Amino acid sequence: MGWVSLDCFLQDRKIRFVSRNRKSLTERFPDLQGIVKSIKAKSAVLDGEIVALDNKGVPCFDGLRSRRFAAECVIVYYAFDLIYLDGLDLTQSPLVSRKATLKKILPTQNTGRVRYTDHIVGEGERLFAELEKRRLEGMVAKRSDSLYVSGRTRAWLKIKTGAGREAMLRRSEAWHL
Repeated sequence: MGWVSLDCFLQDRKIRFVSRNRKSLTERFPDLQGIVKSIKAKSAVLDGEIVALDNKGVPCFDGLRSRRFAAECVIVYYAFDLIYLDGLDLTQSPLVSRKATLKKILPTQNTGRVRYTDHIVGEGERLFAELEKRRLEGMVAKRSDSLYVSGRTRAWLKIKTGAGREAMLRRSEAWHL
């Protein structure tokens, strides 16, 4: 319950983060500027989420929202898709191919500030049950053969757990949505 979905642009050894509604979030996450050293590319566009993790490695929404809680959390970028790499448009490649390339350009140790998000084939129900048990927000299910399309598409589903639905209601009430 502590994430922001966005694109990560890498060019000229600099990182920029842009939200789904095209707002720059680069300045908001200065601790992620160092991830440029961990990505094996000259230029790239990655799709992923910025997540605040507490000392147990559990997402904490307050760590992203409030500076008061930020000191208690570590900010991490979880990459789950690769859109462009060193001048190559990968949007017409299937998801499994894009993820295989993404995995090659990210650190093999998945413990730093930039991390690869693996996909789990055929175990969705088991994963969802585990997410429910841990009271985590939910998961995204994508077709492994899907091409990249910006925005919502029938090739992927966002599946919220009970805790995720509760968190969404609390946020909408707090923000008067």
